[in-house]
Amino acid sequence: MISISVDYHSGIPVYKQMVSAITSAIQLGELGDGDKLPSIRELSNQLNINPNTTAKVYRELELTGLIESRAGSGSFVLPQEAATLSAVEKQSLVQSLFSSLLLEAKKYQISEQEVFALLPLTEAKEAQS
Repeated sequence: MISISVDYHSGIPVYKQMVSAITSAIQLGELGDGDKLPSIRELSNQLNINPNTTAKVYRELELTGLIESRAGSGSFVLPQEAATLSAVEKQSLVQSLFSSLLLEAKKYQISEQEVFALLPLTEAKEAQS
């Protein structure tokens, strides 16, 4: 089961945050081929949002080929090709991950500037490993 969080005050539409979170989870392997997504009602209740918003998210994910909705059964992650990402896909993935990072940082009152300031430290630690 995936844990999705949204920031209702971020200025980013809730449905875009949800699409981004689910897309990232699929691309990072947190959701694998055939995994069942929460029902529209279940996810809507969990996030305290209108079910139409969740339905819109699932439709968008279905149109992009990430999930498949089966009448009476639910929505499932489709197999993803392990091909290398195009430049556009890489940019989309990084933007999605960065948006998620900023949302999480904001929960802990870490500003965007502080996140940027910490990035060089992360690179230095990875170089030492």
